[in-house]
Amino acid sequence: METVEQWDRLRTIVEMAALDIMTFDVHSRTELNYRDRVLPCYVVSYIKEGSCRVRFEGKDYAAGPGDVIFLPPFIPHDHVKDTNENTVFMWWHFNYRIAGAMDVFRLFHLPVCFPLSNAERLEAIFSQYIGYAGKPGSIADLIMKEAKALELIAILLEAVVTTSGIRPTDRVSEAFSEILTDMVRHPERHYTLNELGEKYHMHPTYITNQFKKIFQLTPKQLQSKIRVDKAQKMLLADRTGIAQIGYSLGYADIDDFTRFFKNQVGVSPLAYRKAKQP
Repeated sequence: METVEQWDRLRTIVEMAALDIMTFDVHSRTELNYRDRVLPCYVVSYIKEGSCRVRFEGKDYAAGPGDVIFLPPFIPHDHVKDTNENTVFMWWHFNYRIAGAMDVFRLFHLPVCFPLSNAERLEAIFSQYIGYAGKPGSIADLIMKEAKALELIAILLEAVVTTSGIRPTDRVSEAFSEILTDMVRHPERHYTLNELGEKYHMHPTYITNQFKKIFQLTPKQLQSKIRVDKAQKMLLADRTGIAQIGYSLGYADIDDFTRFFKNQVGVSPLAYRKAKQP
């Protein structure tokens, strides 16, 4: 049974994630025959008209007007049509990750196919997103594009809550969600495996194996990615000194921070700032 504390931790994790819509479009198809397709991102297809079928992990799903297909990355699936009727898809491929590495949606049970009660809202927001994404625009337009992307995800999650509910996946125990939340909230803390083992009463090897299974990263790798992601954002957000940024991430010595950053990114913090800022 989920606890209030567990949901609070998961909310913290979601707040730290960044959404990246990689590609999107509206298609009208009379034929569709993707077999054993594997993509490195989530696939969302909203069926505006017509129908299609999806086969995922041994189960068949039939989708018609008003249904959403939601497929996770790196898992083979079939996406086909059995008839020659015209089917209109509104679709997008995206990732929703912390530090560009950890897939946030892996922490939740989400259905493969579900109905969308507020279809008109999704269609309107999707059209607005296409409008903002299709032009260079101003800084305000860029912000609106990001806002519309997040609103699309919110509409989908609202529909899931209405139809079947959202719950944490069984793969993530309270202990591991607590470890992850602590890393996200406190990138300045440099935990060792032994320290994590003592704090959570688990063997260090077990912690590493579970991290790889759940997050596809070791604790050290995830800490490093969270830390370097925070450093990159701070370097570009303002003129905070390099030493101060390093100190805020747990490095008392600027040389240690510079060495860490260069090992992760390939250039020093100063060179990164100069290259990225106009």
